[in-house]
Amino acid sequence: MAPQCALLLRFSGLRASFGTMSQSIHITARGYWLIFSAAVLWSLAGIFIKYLDVPPLAIVFYRSFFAFLVFTPLLRRRQWQLNWPVLVSVLTYSTAISAFVAANKLTTAANAIVLQYTAPIFVFLFSRLVLGEKISRLNGIALFLAMVGVCAISLESVGRPEMSGVMLALASGVLFAAYMINLRNAQRVNPVYLTWMNNLGCVLILVLFVKSQLSLSLNELLILAVMGAVQLGLPYFLFSKGLESVPLQEASLIALIEPVLNPVWVALAFGEIPSAATFAGGGFILFGLAVRYLAPWFGNSSEPVRLTS
Repeated sequence: MAPQCALLLRFSGLRASFGTMSQSIHITARGYWLIFSAAVLWSLAGIFIKYLDVPPLAIVFYRSFFAFLVFTPLLRRRQWQLNWPVLVSVLTYSTAISAFVAANKLTTAANAIVLQYTAPIFVFLFSRLVLGEKISRLNGIALFLAMVGVCAISLESVGRPEMSGVMLALASGVLFAAYMINLRNAQRVNPVYLTWMNNLGCVLILVLFVKSQLSLSLNELLILAVMGAVQLGLPYFLFSKGLESVPLQEASLIALIEPVLNPVWVALAFGEIPSAATFAGGGFILFGLAVRYLAPWFGNSSEPVRLTS
């Protein structure tokens, strides 16, 4: 009986191990779908912004207001805190999304979203200039390719009315990079609270600038409510939940579906076809990011896959 008991115990242990493994795989797959869903919802921004005949800062104000409302029930009092990392997060977040929405109004959605996605590249650059970290070989390649892409888009717009939109889009990428760098200092801050605080801070900052632009039709208000709750608030929540089981590096790769889908939706809805320079420049930027994150998985590179190395 002793050998049979030992065999039974071993079998039970194996079954428990397989059960744990299966549960782990299920949780991870769920995380990937959450990240993917967040990226798809984020990619709808261009349609909303192009459709609304509302000043850019008013769009940002109302979008953040409704996102703030969505996150309020998720807060716990023990999560509340106010310190420099939180304040810097609010400032960089508010200015970044304001620049991005304004860029969507002044240039094509493709230009705006592609240039915003220079943010991870600027993270590498800021890490070198601000934090004194070395730029690795892969980061250097990604930085070079992204800068080629930025030049391709910018040179086409020189002397045109949309140049201001291109510059604002590029500024949004720089500001988002500053926001991402600051996340290092805000690691101990609950992500739900930080997102709530970012949107509340954005509302409080912008109310001084848009108080004369807050008059909306009922239809515009409903669209902005959906935009704030579904296109901004919900995907941030899904993304934060997905990060519980998906590494940040992999999540950042999945999020690259946003700059791919955003101009597609706008093209389908409004017939706004990106120019050849935008296709070329966007291709360089996305290829640079793909090289940075995918190369270590397919080669024998010993370089770690980190967002801000």
